[in-house]
Amino acid sequence: MTATYPAAKADPAVPMGAIYAEYPPMSRVVFPSGCEGWLVTRYEDVRLVFSDARFSRDLLGPGAPCLIEPGDFSTGEHSILNMDPPDHTRLRKLSAQAFTVRRIAGLRPRIQEIADDLLRAMAEHGPPADLVEMFAFPLPTAVMCEILGVPFEGRERFKQWSRVIVTPMAHTPEEVARARRDGAGDMTALVAVKRKNPGEDLLSALVHAHDEDGDRLTEPELIDLATQLLLAGHETTVSLIATGIVLLSGHPDQLAALRSDPGLTPTAVEEIMRFDGPADASLLRVALEDVEVGGVLVRRGEAVLAHTGAANRDENAFPGASRFDIGRRNAPQLGFGHGVHFCLGAALARLEGEIALRTLLDGLPGLDLAVPPSEILWRPPLSIRGPEAVPVTWTATTKRG
Repeated sequence: MTATYPAAKADPAVPMGAIYAEYPPMSRVVFPSGCEGWLVTRYEDVRLVFSDARFSRDLLGPGAPCLIEPGDFSTGEHSILNMDPPDHTRLRKLSAQAFTVRRIAGLRPRIQEIADDLLRAMAEHGPPADLVEMFAFPLPTAVMCEILGVPFEGRERFKQWSRVIVTPMAHTPEEVARARRDGAGDMTALVAVKRKNPGEDLLSALVHAHDEDGDRLTEPELIDLATQLLLAGHETTVSLIATGIVLLSGHPDQLAALRSDPGLTPTAVEEIMRFDGPADASLLRVALEDVEVGGVLVRRGEAVLAHTGAANRDENAFPGASRFDIGRRNAPQLGFGHGVHFCLGAALARLEGEIALRTLLDGLPGLDLAVPPSEILWRPPLSIRGPEAVPVTWTATTKRG
């Protein structure tokens, strides 16, 4: 029996992972595009799909299955998201040079400086304030734009097309296509500037990146990768920060524990990602040959959606999975993916999340939601998950600034 994939009609306030965790390990579903496929919900099965080369991300050929429409959540054939090894390996190797442990660690002082400036502005504004507008959005946006070398005056334009691309269900296909064209055009112009006048930024490094064999990113690969980095590098972290404050406000005991013990901050970020992370689903894949998953035979050519949100609610991997626990130390959460497509910017997102939580909780005494949780508006399903706005309040004095 084949069921309709209900994400498009679901309540945006409810994480899809919480819903799909109640599904069987393997379910036949019809996606919003009309394509049929398998929904995978268990932790070990999701890890298998992510890491097994028999499941391909190359879905751009004629007749290939799709979740919403052809090319959704990517910008085309040159996207690292749509590649399998060895092409994926080549792009990953070249781009990973910009995400070394040393490079990310070196960003901490600047990220903290930006966070402190934003906190100061919130304090001067006074409560109530929208956490998304005044802190959660501008922090990772400023960081990612500085990392890539995006001029300050161009950031508002980048914001306009990026928000459309990551919320496709809230816009018409024509609007999404136009936003993708705008993004590619902006990045093409910026790459041209960096090639002529390179700086110390990540985009300049990518323009000139090469391996020991002299291999470089092609122009289309470079433009697409830069677009993906900007999108993933700020939109997911916006949601991580905003969702984290909503979750902590709804769990006063966890909020109190985090206020009193800064050492819990890294595990708090991991638990936010597990319990209600920005990547509530994953990218669609297709079986290259017959593969058994969860005791079910997936036939060659069939589509598979391995659902990270559901996997992160699997009781076998996370005992008491429906409980939000910032001290949890179970299996690694899958919010950043697994296998060859593991998120390049995971270390940066974790660092920004930790700095954001500590800056907010230490600097805004009594920080809490200014409205009941039921009044928080969430992005529609099949988007990067997160609240549209988070009205917050706090006491008038701050400890920073």
